[in-house]
Amino acid sequence: MHNATLRRRGQSSRVRALFRVLGCTGLVLWLGFAKAGTEVTGSRFWHGPERTRLVLELTDSVRFKVFRLENPERVVIDLSDSSLAEGFSLPLKGGGPVVSVRSGRPAAKTLRVVLDLRAPWPYRSFLLTPSGSYPYRLVVDLSGNSLEGLSVADLSDTREEDYLVVIDPGHGGEDPGAVGGKGSHEKDVALAIANRLKRIINWDSRMRAVLTRTEDYYVSLRKRVTFAMNKRADVFLSIHADAAKRRSARGASVFILSTDGASSEMGKWLAQRENASDLAGGVDIGEHDPSLQRTLLDMGLDWKIKESRSLGVELLKSLGKVGPLHSANVERAGFAVLKSIDIPAVLIETGFMTNPDEEQALKQALVQERIAGAIFRALSAYCDTDQRCPRRTGESNAYVVAPGDSLPLIAARLGVTVKDLRIANPSNSGSLRLGQRLKVPAP
Repeated sequence: MHNATLRRRGQSSRVRALFRVLGCTGLVLWLGFAKAGTEVTGSRFWHGPERTRLVLELTDSVRFKVFRLENPERVVIDLSDSSLAEGFSLPLKGGGPVVSVRSGRPAAKTLRVVLDLRAPWPYRSFLLTPSGSYPYRLVVDLSGNSLEGLSVADLSDTREEDYLVVIDPGHGGEDPGAVGGKGSHEKDVALAIANRLKRIINWDSRMRAVLTRTEDYYVSLRKRVTFAMNKRADVFLSIHADAAKRRSARGASVFILSTDGASSEMGKWLAQRENASDLAGGVDIGEHDPSLQRTLLDMGLDWKIKESRSLGVELLKSLGKVGPLHSANVERAGFAVLKSIDIPAVLIETGFMTNPDEEQALKQALVQERIAGAIFRALSAYCDTDQRCPRRTGESNAYVVAPGDSLPLIAARLGVTVKDLRIANPSNSGSLRLGQRLKVPAP
């Protein structure tokens, strides 16, 4: 009897323990069910000349609705069966037209994000599927212009008679381009070199330069092309920094448009990567222009390819004097950004972000200035052969000091050493004056 009682008590204890386990498991299952659905894991704002963009990173696809409310003005984003990821919170301020950002739950499983606006603002939204390292993304654009408007890009004044160079800093905004081992972004290097090149060209005054983007925002490939065409550019230069599977890959390359395949496996791989940048940059599929997917058949194509190759040869000569070349030949590839432009157009890979040494070098101001100076000298040499380009007005062996110049900066720009610059200008090597003329030593 005593043993039977003990057995019953033992069974009861095991049953209670089992219920406790099941209860805990049920709680875990219930919590898991409660957390089911899509989570917002990240957010960021981008501000460009034509739009302010909100990007929400998601763990999965989502049903969403975006609408406007008045008094006060706001844009509301409702995401079905969604929640903010644990530990993540939305930014309180947006910038641009967005005064503040709030979130809440109008219904049990609906996450609501509210953008409080300064004034009524046109908007549109679209969902991007995963691409490369990017997850699902919900994009909401607040546009200051017509949704069909083109990128205003660089607002610098230009004249019809200018020999116009359109400089295209690759990537930007949501699309970082190649990312180095230390976290450096191609988009930042490309913009820094492009800004330096623009400054050199415009100070020289023989040519005129404008940029397809002036800050950290994304411009679609179609709009980069259309901007150059609408500006009636004479030359198109797209500035990039390379990526490769081998960390030892190094040096600069120059590419022109190919209509019959890439001239190397690297060119084919790069073209695929660059042409896919609209997916990373967050471009609505409706923005794609079918003409970018077709081979050019216009009568000027042969002339364009010939002139682009001539410019590319000059670029390789000049770049090879300030650093290593990845390829000594002008490569060919089907870059979308080089299509539909009936002018000489080249894409310059200034080095490899995936090479640790070059990643570090490409972030340095003097290296960026050296590369910009080399591109400028190549452009000037090409300009000498182009009947459309004005003749040189200044002395080829003289340099006029520009705002912000220093001897190291001038030396980097000219591709010479500070020592040689001092030797060539013994009486002018002290403090520099705006407009001062310096003799340029032979490189």
